[in-house]
Amino acid sequence: MLRIEIDIHNGKGMLLTIGSVIVAILVAQMFMGESIAAAVGGRDESTVHVVQDAEDQIHRLRIEQAVLDRREEIVRSQLRALAQEREERTEQWGEEDEQQSEQARMMLVELLQDRARAEQMLRETLRQLWDAEGRALTTVSVPRAKLGELAWPVNPSQGISATFLDEVYERTFGIPHKGIDVPVSQGSLIRAAADGVVEKVTDNGLGFNSIIIRHEGGATLYGHVNQFLVKEGQTVHRGSPIARSGGRPGTPGAGAISTGPHLHFEVIADGVRIDPLTLLPGDILTLEGRHL
Repeated sequence: MLRIEIDIHNGKGMLLTIGSVIVAILVAQMFMGESIAAAVGGRDESTVHVVQDAEDQIHRLRIEQAVLDRREEIVRSQLRALAQEREERTEQWGEEDEQQSEQARMMLVELLQDRARAEQMLRETLRQLWDAEGRALTTVSVPRAKLGELAWPVNPSQGISATFLDEVYERTFGIPHKGIDVPVSQGSLIRAAADGVVEKVTDNGLGFNSIIIRHEGGATLYGHVNQFLVKEGQTVHRGSPIARSGGRPGTPGAGAISTGPHLHFEVIADGVRIDPLTLLPGDILTLEGRHL
């Protein structure tokens, strides 16, 4: 039988060495545990921000993938919306409308065949939307002021096509809806919902265009802007014209997910998004159509 013998000349010294290593490991683990606890407890704010940023990034990646998975469904819904808009507005349908509609239709047909390009456009629209929403959330308003009742930025005679955190909308497009969508004709006048100062004007060309206005107690965001009528730093009053609406696929301000002409409207109060309908007057019918 094979025998293996280990000859330890200084057993006591070896045990002391091993013991010292174990103690060192335990002390290091305790130190690391205290550091993590301090970060979780809020004492190490930089670490907390890193963790939050990582969680936000993971959340956004999941949303992005959900939207990309619905790529073909989104494009087909845009084609249906174009045809429906033309049918519903036959009497008001002009040469410019026909030209825009045909250009959009051709672009969408190409996107059905070019998956890579379609996904790139969807990613870009999501980035533009998140940039605008992030800017609105960090807009500083008058401390301790309360955002009062707002005026409708566009005429809501056609109701609401997507509500705040609309579940059907999220199932359809894969992204949470942080505002309300108000269907209006392409080029409709958009007005300031309250007195304030224009914080940000974002022109992304054919991407998601938006305006952010800072008010006492909060901010408002106006999305799918086709034409800007104000500049950053400009003081506006409740009801002042600030832009013209878009949303028709393939036109300035629409982005890659919009399925038809409408205004996307968000409200921020106390640093968080709230349901705009809680500050807008009247009872509004929720329509079946879904837009971004």
